[in-house]
Amino acid sequence: MQLIRDAADALGGVEAVQGVTTLRIEGSGTNYRLGQNRTPDSPLPVAEVQSYTLEQDLQNHRMRVEVSSANFAGRLGTAVTAMDQDMAFNVGQNGPQRLGETVARERYADFYHHPLTALQAALNEGEAAATLSGRRQEMGHDVVDITTADGTELTLHVDPGTRQVLMISSMAYNSNLGDVVTATSFTSYADVDGLMLPQGISQTIDELPSSELRVSHMVNGEIADLATPAEVASAPAPGPSTANVTDEEIADGVWFLAGQSHHSILVEFSEYTVLVEAPQNDTRALAVIARARELVPDKPLRYLVNTHHHFDHSGGVRAAVAEGLTVITHETNRTLYEALVSRSHTLTADHLAQNPAELMLETVAGDETYELTDGSRVVELFRMGDNPHCDGVLLAYLPAEHILIQSDMYIPGVGGPFAESAAVLLQTIRDRELRVSQLVPLHGMILELDDLEEAVAASEASAN
Repeated sequence: MQLIRDAADALGGVEAVQGVTTLRIEGSGTNYRLGQNRTPDSPLPVAEVQSYTLEQDLQNHRMRVEVSSANFAGRLGTAVTAMDQDMAFNVGQNGPQRLGETVARERYADFYHHPLTALQAALNEGEAAATLSGRRQEMGHDVVDITTADGTELTLHVDPGTRQVLMISSMAYNSNLGDVVTATSFTSYADVDGLMLPQGISQTIDELPSSELRVSHMVNGEIADLATPAEVASAPAPGPSTANVTDEEIADGVWFLAGQSHHSILVEFSEYTVLVEAPQNDTRALAVIARARELVPDKPLRYLVNTHHHFDHSGGVRAAVAEGLTVITHETNRTLYEALVSRSHTLTADHLAQNPAELMLETVAGDETYELTDGSRVVELFRMGDNPHCDGVLLAYLPAEHILIQSDMYIPGVGGPFAESAAVLLQTIRDRELRVSQLVPLHGMILELDDLEEAVAASEASAN
């Protein structure tokens, strides 16, 4: 408790800290795209945050965050997320939407990721008193664990000299990484109406950068009404997520499994079947695997071809491992996938946590061609040429059917770095002298080679 009081004094005093009822933070900076780097061990891509606004009602445990930043194609978009006690919701073009219990729990903890809110909780007395434990030194910091009266577990790091709060962390869940530590760090304290508050706020997820912001504070001023909208409060709690999987046979023994934003391809061989891509998460991946087995019930589903490591495309790898599939991917992904399969998923037990299995992995080396065949048909797997999106992207080519399966390299109507990737895709097709009749994407609709050629020509013309 003495450490907590010292930290409160460094902010302006216990009474001043306890007297804060509302908080508004504005700023700008950078977001990092987790799981979207060019290689698994390269720096994460960044997106400029043009504006960031956080409003908190400290008396009623309510919070709203509005962020305007560039999306994956460089276009500006705004996201609004909110929390009111045990209710979490987002506000989009179609109005507010209630979210599930896991998101609500994590946003409830995020509420405490600020020196004022964390110290207020730690200073509470009586029935609202927190439990303090584990006083120690780590990283040269004075550290204490806080369990708030509502059961939220936090770790507080304090500078031994200035007694300013340096970092607040808590556990969270990521469907790819499993149990992760979310840590918020604070720098550049400055006076705000008698309180010393940080002008620099950054966040990491398991030591990977998530955001870096330069901010200004307003305390005890007017903020928006952060209470849960009536339509959210009256909405039923979201049930388990579901996946819509459609199937279309695009060649004899080749099915296009679509229905949502991310697609998969099922290829039948004489003795077994192969699935290209198990994307997004357990829900989508397991639904696709189930449909694949329904389409060819008399043959084992033996392989999963994973096109690249980006989290929206590798999110189903753990589910595929649990289902006994051998994963084929580029060699650059080996270390990452070995780590992903071994990570703990205790906060939310995913399919692999409930059905443990060992990773069976085969890799495509360098620019070599990996051939899947059993005499009935051939699927060639090879790395696409160097591109700005991802270094280890695999293409899957069915030479007899003239089908080329590609992921994220050509998405019609999406410019930015994807225009350059489309040009590399076309050059790869020409260099390898592939005969392509159907260009089958893992996003969007099936196209012809002419569509790609016209898009690349138009992009090059506009650039000149």
